[in-house]
Amino acid sequence: MRSPAVPSVDQLRVLLTVAEAGSFTAAAKRLGRATSAISYAIDTLEAQLGISLFDRGTTRKPKLTQQGKAVVSEARAVALSIETLRARVRGFLQELEPEVSLAVDSMLPNDRLTTLLREFHAQFPTVPVRLLVQTLGDVERVVRNGDADIGVGSLMHMDMTGFRRIDLEGIRLVPVAAPSHPLANASETDPPQARDFVQLVLSEQPAGEGRDFGVVSLNTWRISDQAVRHKLLLAGLGWCGMPEPTVRADIETGKLVRLKLPEWRGGEYPMMAIHKIDTPPGPAGRWLIERLVTLTDEAEPSARQIAKPQASKARGPSLHPSAKRAKRRRVRSPRLARA
Repeated sequence: MRSPAVPSVDQLRVLLTVAEAGSFTAAAKRLGRATSAISYAIDTLEAQLGISLFDRGTTRKPKLTQQGKAVVSEARAVALSIETLRARVRGFLQELEPEVSLAVDSMLPNDRLTTLLREFHAQFPTVPVRLLVQTLGDVERVVRNGDADIGVGSLMHMDMTGFRRIDLEGIRLVPVAAPSHPLANASETDPPQARDFVQLVLSEQPAGEGRDFGVVSLNTWRISDQAVRHKLLLAGLGWCGMPEPTVRADIETGKLVRLKLPEWRGGEYPMMAIHKIDTPPGPAGRWLIERLVTLTDEAEPSARQIAKPQASKARGPSLHPSAKRAKRRRVRSPRLARA
């Protein structure tokens, strides 16, 4: 038995068009060819494969045989692979990166990150992303050693030597605990001290190594995974400062309580994007950074209102959302400043 010949890309295109259009005449119109040319292309393909793809005898319109249906299914997969290949090559011709690798601080709210990547995929569907979620200073490490092209983290945990930075809007931190925690049920006349209770500290290093920020408790649990810290917090095993967007739903549903602590009232976790000076990102990476700058301005309106309750009153008439975005882009266009 002879092996079937390999179909050409054009033959597969004709086959799929006939299958989708339902007739040779309709396929000919779609492809701008004569009906006889379509019929000849299918006859040739059937001869090369050694099987009948269409039943032409029992119906007026050609109907796919069982074997024909199987071939069409495989042809669709091949056609998709070819289109993907062509799109990747077009990207290379446009000098798009073959991959964008991104290291992000685990403090970055998930909603902001997913929105960013969803829009990136819509803009650059052929550029794969490699995402590394890191703890604090590990963002700098993976960018410096070349495991990531772009880093998103805090200046507090980075040595900026050899990097360019793009300042981003910070993340508002709020002190929280489970409703069952003593700090959540504190008396206003005789409030307990936060330093007397376990503070869940996000850290990639043991106590005594590196710098601590916002640590007031004498008893700390050091956790390298933000998701685990969140679960321990919900379980009532301590208190800590968390990104407001991350715990917003928990506070609204009563799973967590925002604390009023004289020792720790919260604050802002400053954020920036970085890349090596000698290896700047390509078009896709630059788009990602530019979108990240504008996205942070839009991501947490309620957090900004909490932080600056009088700011909106001093701004004058409100603007349409598109006008606000345009204004922000003019004011906060990303500058690749040397640290």
